[in-house]
Amino acid sequence: MKAPTNSPPTADGRETPLQEALALHRAGDHEAAMKGYVAVLQQNPGNVDALYYVAMLALQQGQFGEGLKVIQRAIDLAPKQARLHNLKGQAHLRQNADDDALQAFGRAIEVDPAFADAYGNRGTLLAEMGRTEEALADFDRALALRPDNPEDHCNRAGAMADLGRTDEALEGFSRAIALMPGMAPAYYNRADVLLRIGRPDEALHDYDRSIALYPEIAVAHAGRGIAMKMLGRLDEALASLDQAIKLNPDLAEAHVNRGHVLEAQGRADEAKASFSRAGEIDPKFAAPVSGN
Repeated sequence: MKAPTNSPPTADGRETPLQEALALHRAGDHEAAMKGYVAVLQQNPGNVDALYYVAMLALQQGQFGEGLKVIQRAIDLAPKQARLHNLKGQAHLRQNADDDALQAFGRAIEVDPAFADAYGNRGTLLAEMGRTEEALADFDRALALRPDNPEDHCNRAGAMADLGRTDEALEGFSRAIALMPGMAPAYYNRADVLLRIGRPDEALHDYDRSIALYPEIAVAHAGRGIAMKMLGRLDEALASLDQAIKLNPDLAEAHVNRGHVLEAQGRADEAKASFSRAGEIDPKFAAPVSGN
């Protein structure tokens, strides 16, 4: 078996074939990039960089099984490269294989305890699994390694919100926004916390900022509708919830809150239909409940 190799620059400073393929990849020309990576591998089947980018491209194209095969081939050549185990974890995540993903992220950390991406990825998965305290520890470790990473601050703040530590959550979301003012998720997550603690005016500002940055976020429109309802602006609340449902017809919470708004407007039959639709989407909403 050939030893794994990377692609150094050419002596005269010209881009290598791998660098050219990577530039095409970054430019969005995936077909040409793949041809370039394959050409590199035909010349050198042990080029771990090329295998890594082929696997990454396969995942981006939804070819998860093929991507995993290529990642494993790279790992067999270079078992001590944390990035390979981290990418394997991301592939398992895309397949909803959470336990396998956790194992792969853990392996990346074993290989390189300073590999921040693996802590961030594992923390995000642990948070989604409800293992919030463990997630918080991973986010803390990631931030110790890269203190100015906005995604880590945002995800850590989400864990704080889940634990009911609202002041720390708000501080974390604000830090993420300071680092990346165009980070839409930080705005709508901060808005959710503000709404939860009864500050709908401030929440509305954040929902509006999130929507301005990324108009397709259905949950931001839904949250905006709740804030509008809390402020007594029922027509605007209904319009926002309708937009949320247009963007994501299966967002059960939006149907429930639409029902509450319609109730407040005295439109009982329409409210009943919204509650019924929410129950069809998610059984936990099957029994209509009058809300705020």
